[in-house]
Amino acid sequence: MSLRRWVWVCWVVGAAAVRCVGSMNGPPPALDIPDDVVRRVDPSVVAIQHERAAGSGFFVSEDGYILTNGHVVRGSDEEDPTQPARSITVILYDEQKFPARVIGFSLDPDVALIKIDPPRPMQAVTYADSRSAQVGQVCFAVGTPIGLKRTFTRGILSNVERADLGTETRVFQTDAAINPGNSGGPLFDREGRVLGINTYAGRGNNLGFTLPIHVAEVLRQHFLRHGRFVRAWVPVFLTSEIYDELARALRVERGVLISYVLPGSAAWKAGLRDGDVLVEVDGQPCNARRRVELLDFEWEQTIRNPGEPVRYTVLRGPPSQRQRLTITAKLEAMEPLPRFGRHVGELAERRYEALGLGIWPIVSLHRIVHALPDTPGVLVASVQPSSPAARAGLRQFDILSHVAGQPCADFGSFVRAFESELARRSPTIELMVTRGHRTLPTALAPHYTLHGLRTLLVHTDDEPAMVDLVAWELLAMGASLHRSKPEIPIEMATQTWGMVVLFGNRGWSAATTNLAEVLSQTWKNHGVLAAAGASVCVPMAVISELKHKRVTTAPAWSSQVVQLGGKYTGKDVETDGRWVTGTATERATVRAFLRAIHRVAWATVTDGEPTEEEGEDSSDSAEEEPDIDPGP
Repeated sequence: MSLRRWVWVCWVVGAAAVRCVGSMNGPPPALDIPDDVVRRVDPSVVAIQHERAAGSGFFVSEDGYILTNGHVVRGSDEEDPTQPARSITVILYDEQKFPARVIGFSLDPDVALIKIDPPRPMQAVTYADSRSAQVGQVCFAVGTPIGLKRTFTRGILSNVERADLGTETRVFQTDAAINPGNSGGPLFDREGRVLGINTYAGRGNNLGFTLPIHVAEVLRQHFLRHGRFVRAWVPVFLTSEIYDELARALRVERGVLISYVLPGSAAWKAGLRDGDVLVEVDGQPCNARRRVELLDFEWEQTIRNPGEPVRYTVLRGPPSQRQRLTITAKLEAMEPLPRFGRHVGELAERRYEALGLGIWPIVSLHRIVHALPDTPGVLVASVQPSSPAARAGLRQFDILSHVAGQPCADFGSFVRAFESELARRSPTIELMVTRGHRTLPTALAPHYTLHGLRTLLVHTDDEPAMVDLVAWELLAMGASLHRSKPEIPIEMATQTWGMVVLFGNRGWSAATTNLAEVLSQTWKNHGVLAAAGASVCVPMAVISELKHKRVTTAPAWSSQVVQLGGKYTGKDVETDGRWVTGTATERATVRAFLRAIHRVAWATVTDGEPTEEEGEDSSDSAEEEPDIDPGP
């Protein structure tokens, strides 16, 4: 055979082989998303906007329920991470806008459920089986990146077992582009079924992360039933995976290691101990060789119902003396999560700004995360430099266990004792501080800059948390405080009130008592008047001098202010002489309102303008902070 003929034969045989292999493997998978799928899912995806952030979401029911991320709807309240944004707008694919309310939200897992009231049925998504998701599976993300209209980005699932991101559950990784504003939007499979909620993008290219939809669905059901995510646990024990080397050392074939049990806890009393190997839960085998398997195991326990009994089978002791034990316990609702690692937590801080002190209730995980002793009391959450709290030598994560020599068993008893001392304007408040394994006394000396200023706080019941904030800050400033409601007759005295503060939006139509007389007398005697929200209209209606002063309130009440003759400025807080007004729509504006009250009232008390040295401490004039514990 000639060389030319031999080459031709080889080419023919090779081409035939390629065609044969291609026919056996079938055509390559189509990567394009069908047009009918795009058209079907487009109306299901929405944009979400509020004063703090923007994101995406998708309809899960025809009557207007929407799933999104918890961080998309979280508000700006630094002291209470459980508060959602106040004014949320949902924008549909056809640009229609609707106000939304938050049914519930969680930051880990990062899920929220919100609701609009649409005039017609919405296009709800269908779910894929995210438990069966596979690497290489074609997917596409839909969302509304900030500054852009709706976008579709295509890719594949790059990883379905990411367990190294500090999250409570596994997450998916995708190379479909996830940009700011895509958060909360859906990740679809090629058939247009939702695989998960897009949560955030990594710092590298082609790194996007998605929470599986089967996880989000559990939280949706919790939000509908409870308004929050209710975790179940037996407090308090921690688990670890048994990797291959550890399994050989322990001579066990499978199981989950119990790495820590809090002494004296319910888990301890039930009989669990450090080093036990958990092999069955309610008769079902359990195993965690890898971190992702441990997350899956813990998640399945977390989503059980509090109140249920649970039966653990554990192996205890060295291999030669190993015991197989059955331990019965009862699941409980988990305490709010504290702040740790990447978690912002679920505990509200009670912050006394006038004292530079913030406190938290102590939960069990605090004692584990921060190695706290079993001392009752409250935990120091924050200490501001150059404040009375700093001068008392307090530090974050100190335990405050006594007030004025009296033990405080919990958060409520501490607050009552502490604010009782403030109400008496005690020049020093004795505290007992536990730091590590040392307990030492200290004393906090409030400034009481409004010492003895006779102050009346009249409030409605629509914002109880904000009203309490106003009350405890006025006490910390040294005001002599009396609280009342619009419908309750107010004490009239020869010496009128030095300051009257009105707070609230609803219920002022019932103010048929002598409130108008109290306001007029206070103003006539050169007292301070302050009002927030709808209550701004009450003094304006009875005191003619206020009708031409600068004033602000929540936008909903601005037209009434203008009708009364006020110079509406639209600011969060406005001061005009002895007249202070505010919107009081969230904690930050309430605090700004209180700072304005303090400046104006102090000028009245001191008969002049407050100086920086006399008023709010400056870092330039700050004394060196003492330390009640100079040890390590």
